[in-house]
Amino acid sequence: MLSVMILVYTSGGQQKTRDKVKRKYRQTETIREGMPEVLVSGRVFNAQKEPLAGASVVIRGSMRGVNTNEEGEYYLRGVTTGVVSFQASFVGYKTKIIDYYLQEGINDVNFTLDRENVALEPVTVTSQQREQNLPDISGSITALGSTFLASNDIRDLAQMAFFVPGLQIREQTPHRPNYVIRGLTSDEVSLTAQPRVSVYFNNVPVSRPSMASAELYDMESVEVLRGPQGTLFGRGSQAGAIHYITRKAGPRPDGFLSAGYGEFNMKDFRGAVGGTILKEKLFARGAGFYTMRDGYVTNTFGESLNGKNSLGGRFSLRYLPFWNTTVDLVVNYQQDDLPGTAFMSRQFPNTNGVSDIFKYEASLDQGEKLNNYRDILGTSLEIRRFRNENNYLTSVTSYTTNHADSRWDGDGTAAPAINMAEAIDVRQFTQELRYNFSLNSRINGFAGAGFWREKARQNYFFNPNEQYMAYLILQMPQYLVSPAGESFPMTALPPDPRLGPLAGMPLPTQHEEENITEATNQSIDLFADATWKLTWRLSLTAGIRATRETFRLSNLSRMNSGSPSTLGMLTGMYPNLFFMPVDETEEKESWTGLTYRAKLKYDLGPNSNLFAGYTKGRRPPVIQFNSSGTSEIMREETLHSFDAGLKSALGSRFWFDATAFYQLFNNFQTNAWVENNYLVRDAGKATSYGVETSAKLALLRNLTLFGNYGYIHARFDSLDSQGNAQEYAGNQFRLTPEHSFTAGVDARFPLLRGIWLFAVPSWSWQSHVWFEDANTPQLDQSAYGTLNANAGIILTQPGVTLSVSGTNLLEEKYVISAGNTGTLFGVPTYIPGPPRMISGKITWRF
Repeated sequence: MLSVMILVYTSGGQQKTRDKVKRKYRQTETIREGMPEVLVSGRVFNAQKEPLAGASVVIRGSMRGVNTNEEGEYYLRGVTTGVVSFQASFVGYKTKIIDYYLQEGINDVNFTLDRENVALEPVTVTSQQREQNLPDISGSITALGSTFLASNDIRDLAQMAFFVPGLQIREQTPHRPNYVIRGLTSDEVSLTAQPRVSVYFNNVPVSRPSMASAELYDMESVEVLRGPQGTLFGRGSQAGAIHYITRKAGPRPDGFLSAGYGEFNMKDFRGAVGGTILKEKLFARGAGFYTMRDGYVTNTFGESLNGKNSLGGRFSLRYLPFWNTTVDLVVNYQQDDLPGTAFMSRQFPNTNGVSDIFKYEASLDQGEKLNNYRDILGTSLEIRRFRNENNYLTSVTSYTTNHADSRWDGDGTAAPAINMAEAIDVRQFTQELRYNFSLNSRINGFAGAGFWREKARQNYFFNPNEQYMAYLILQMPQYLVSPAGESFPMTALPPDPRLGPLAGMPLPTQHEEENITEATNQSIDLFADATWKLTWRLSLTAGIRATRETFRLSNLSRMNSGSPSTLGMLTGMYPNLFFMPVDETEEKESWTGLTYRAKLKYDLGPNSNLFAGYTKGRRPPVIQFNSSGTSEIMREETLHSFDAGLKSALGSRFWFDATAFYQLFNNFQTNAWVENNYLVRDAGKATSYGVETSAKLALLRNLTLFGNYGYIHARFDSLDSQGNAQEYAGNQFRLTPEHSFTAGVDARFPLLRGIWLFAVPSWSWQSHVWFEDANTPQLDQSAYGTLNANAGIILTQPGVTLSVSGTNLLEEKYVISAGNTGTLFGVPTYIPGPPRMISGKITWRF
């Protein structure tokens, strides 16, 4: 039997007319196939007649149930005639039960759900490639809705991470953010190294570090899934996945404009507008932002550091060519043109004789040449063809271009010793075909295939002044900078007999060398994932994904300009210092990988469940070249993850979820400095376990408490798989605090008619953290906490909000990075976290 769904954005008589056509089609096909079947279809609305996507509709006491699609529509089959009890539920709304007498043919059963008097924010979740209610997910997930994002004035990634247990985000430059989930860090040093945390933007993978940072504006929601997600998000989701979902085009005319100003000359402008272009056919939405802020670290050589200067725009188009087809086009652009990063030394003072990095004054000799630039342009086309409300074919096509370049001072001093630069260019194409199915309304899932291909190029530039670099190569860093912050050159190697014929040789001031790597990576995936209702309350979710990957990596090193390196005679890289000059060489390898999962879920009620399961995750092998131009391949990293948890919404006033997990790693891939190279190393076996919890309590209609807590014990094992002692035995994973939590209040009070006051303070705390897996002393950060808040006044009639927000209000002093390039030469650098920042904003929503 062929059923056709009509997808429209109308109301009243127009919607009824379309529903009549849909009903006629179903009746015609039922008669044609001679099947006197009982079919049930309908929609789930709220009191304002807005569709509720992801609402759960089940037949009580049976094994039949589905979730509504993005238009709030559902379709049930495999039921019998007679009186049937239907149940519709969605977090934040009162569960509704309807007894309905079903007859052969089409039965229309619609629901209108009322908000609870004291209710939590309802959020639709799409992490399992279909619209669902949060309690329907049998896994550890946090979904931040648009209301929550706006209430807490969340605009960047570091702010967002506070509200997700088990997630840490470090963003010292826009093209190398560190996403950390359950102790696994997502940074990559080889172009063939795949991320551990998969980042998606409107169903499109943007996981490469230079593409993974995004400004949060005009957002619908952010979903964070913890634990391996290979069957759902494929390659690069060994630790978890983050899905950014923006507002799409729709028929309702709406939008907003905002303008803000704050400390450090901060300026912020954002806006969006959308609506109907062609009635019932074509809808559009445009959004954009511009934000800038002077750096909070001054540089005695000119230009501030750790500042912001970003702009971006997004255009979304939705076209309905036929009654059962939707076409969504999204074009997204972002440009970041930031000043340099404050890699500061604690060992040496600046030119004013100050060595306290929390005076926020650096002396980095490159001055205005220090920079962090990045742009990303992504286009995605999603076409969805419906067979009925819960059976449809989806095609997602995307093409993304990305360029990034940065220049930084690796020694953190006034001496021109370690001056480095990097440039990255990426072109990525993806294509996915996915069929969502509902078999007799009992087995709901999807199956499909995907193709991913990228070309990437990375250039490293190193141009030291060897009259200062010599202090580091000769292990005399104490002479690099004087107590007054001045640097003095070593014009020639010392007349030390141990240097042999090199003793007394002049040292050049100009030398530049370059290392170029290029990669062509691609994969083909076949996947399937489904949930099978075993009984009225018990369901099994299982999935599998097979991946065929091909990675090709080339390497080239050369001297670009200046004099040959005298110090290169000591490092063995002459005429270069870091990279041995080699002609272009290439390595190509292919692998096949398999990931899978199986989870059981037991429903305690409409919005509560217990779950437990197992998932296998993998990180593909890595091809890399060392500084001598020699290639090596690191083995595939595997992860066996076990978790169990509880999700519960009590009366739509209290939401609580908790997950306990246990993870076993083999061939753990870590990053470390090895003989002048920052490479991937095999750290052997490791184990982690912990708990993630979050809660929301709506005490009163306008008073909500929220919070989360994460505990993780992540350590390298004592012995590897061959029984040999491991170098990092007992060490804690980098960037992984054992304890972290956030607690906050969202309070809103009426002042006068149409005038409301609101305040949303939150406190975030984390325990001690190491910045390297080697757990090197002094390359760490002790426990600390920060107080952030957003407060203001709302004028409901014109839709205007006046707000003041602040971060780190108690001016906590902490570092966000330690070690970095200088570690290799005994001069580690540190990046101080931002001081208190307060800003004001006016927003008009229409």
